Amino acid sequence: MSNKWFARLVAIVAVLVTTTPSNAQRVNVKTNALYWAVAAPNLGLEFRINRHVTFNLEGVVTRTKLNNGKYDVKGFGVEPEVRYWFSARPQAAHFVGIAAVAANYDLKLKQKRHDGDVFGGGVTYGYSFVLSRHWSIETTLGVGLVYRQEKFSRNDAQRATLDKPNVETVNFAPIKAGVNFVYIIK
Repeated sequence: MSNKWFARLVAIVAVLVTTTPSNAQRVNVKTNALYWAVAAPNLGLEFRINRHVTFNLEGVVTRTKLNNGKYDVKGFGVEPEVRYWFSARPQAAHFVGIAAVAANYDLKLKQKRHDGDVFGGGVTYGYSFVLSRHWSIETTLGVGLVYRQEKFSRNDAQRATLDKPNVETVNFAPIKAGVNFVYIIK
C-alpha cells in the first residue's frame, strides 16, 4: 500500500468520525500499554454512536534502534473498528467488533531489511473494566485475514533497486492485541 492509499484511508476515516452526530456524544481517549512496551507510541479515540455501538480509531508510530543499529524498526499504522457492546451501560463489560488494519513498516534485523505494507480485517473481542466515572482498563484481542506485500534486501543499496514487491501473502493472523488505559471525556 502506497502512502497515497494510506492518506486516502485516513481521510475516509476522518470524514466518518467528523460526520458522526454529536448530541449526547461520549468520547474516550486511550493508549495501548502493550505498544508502549515495545517503544511504539500510540493513541486511540472511541466515539459512541448509540447505546450499544461505538467507533474506535487507534494509531501507532514507531522509530526504534536497538543494539547499535543491528535492529531498526520504523513504521506506522491505523486500526479503525466498529464495536457492539453487550451491556446496558455504554462502553462497559463485553464487546465484539469488526476491525481493519493498515500499516507500513521498515524493519532491519541484523543485516536483512524487511520493507512493506500490511492491510486486512477481522473480528475482535474485548472487555472493559470500569474503574471510575472517567477511567477504565480495556483488554482486546482480534484475528482476521491480513494481506502483506514486502520487499526484501540485504543492504540499503539493494533496497533502492526493488520496485515491485517480491513477497505477497494472505494469512490468517492476529490483527489486534491490547491492554488500554482509557479516559472517558464525556
